[in-house]
Formats: sequence, structure tokens, C-alpha cells
Amino acid sequence: KLLVTMTKAAIGGAVLAAVFAYKAKFPATLFSYHPTLLGFGWLALAPLAIQYVRDSKQATDKKVKEEKVQSHATLNFAMQLCAYGGCFAIYRNKELMAAAKGQVAKHLVSVHGKLGALSTSLLVLSAAIAAYKTMFTNRYGLNYVWRDKLHRYLGGLSYVTAGMTILSIVNGPWGKFNLGGVPGQRVMMALIVAL
Repeated sequence: KLLVTMTKAAIGGAVLAAVFAYKAKFPATLFSYHPTLLGFGWLALAPLAIQYVRDSKQATDKKVKEEKVQSHATLNFAMQLCAYGGCFAIYRNKELMAAAKGQVAKHLVSVHGKLGALSTSLLVLSAAIAAYKTMFTNRYGLNYVWRDKLHRYLGGLSYVTAGMTILSIVNGPWGKFNLGGVPGQRVMMALIVAL
């Protein structure tokens, strides 16, 4: 049942990310990489990564458990690349736009920007714990089967904060302009929350 639920979430997330990509005119502008990469990473890849780690807890065979955890790690790594790429795109876009006007770029001034920075910071911390636990807790090689509450809490909090970040922009001026006004914003917010 969880497999079906998370697969639906990933498919739904990919569709929502495609809507963001279309509305942002991907790949025509540097800005378009921001919602496209972040939307795909958080709305499509992250639910699949969560699915695999949850499935690993049900596995009784060590090899199967390790394979599911490795899939979790691979999907999370791809999601992180999307997140870092999306963050770089918006940072660089603001720098270029400000430079063209002879101004200094202002970063992380909106609620959306602050939530995004928090989510990314939590992601980095969770990933650092995972890397340490995998690479340095077994004298005989890599250790894929470990548990860590802090890693789990940081990862979960990062995912929830990313959702809040996406909702903050969908509910803001960008969402109103690009999603068909208030009715479109409400539909998109309901779909994101449903995922």
C-alpha cells in the first residue's frame, strides 16, 4: 500500500514539476531552472527516496535491505543535485539581474527564500550524517544498514520545510500570476498538500 501511495506521490510530483517547468518557460531562462529542478527534486524524487527507506525496514533479507537503502541514497543524491542546481540558478539569476542594473543582489529576503535556505541547510546536515554513518561506522567497508534518529528527523523536517517553501511561492505573487489567479493557486496548493 505504501509503495502505491509513494509512487502516486512521485508521479503527481513529476506532473506538478512539469507544470512549474512549463510556466517558468524551461529551459529558456536561467530562472526557469530554479522551479524546475527544485520541483522535480522535492516533489518527484524525494517521495521515491522515502518509499525505498520505508520499504527497507520491512525487508528481512540483509541484501534486499541494503539494495533498498542504496536506492534511497541514490534518489536522495539526485534530489540533492536538483536542489543545489535550483538554488544556484536563483542565486546566479539574481546576481546577473542586479549587475545589469548596477545594483547589489539581495538574497534570502522573502519568506520563500528563508524557508528554502532552511530546507537546504537541513538537507545538507541530514546528508552529512548519512555519509558519515555509511562510510565511517564499519571497519570492513561501507555500512548501508544503520539507523539514526537525527538523520531521520532532519531529513523529514527538510522535506516538510521544502513543501512549505513551495507552498509559499504558489500562494504568492508568482503563483497568482502563473497559475491562473486565486482558483489556480488553490488547486495547486491542494494537489501539493495531497501529495
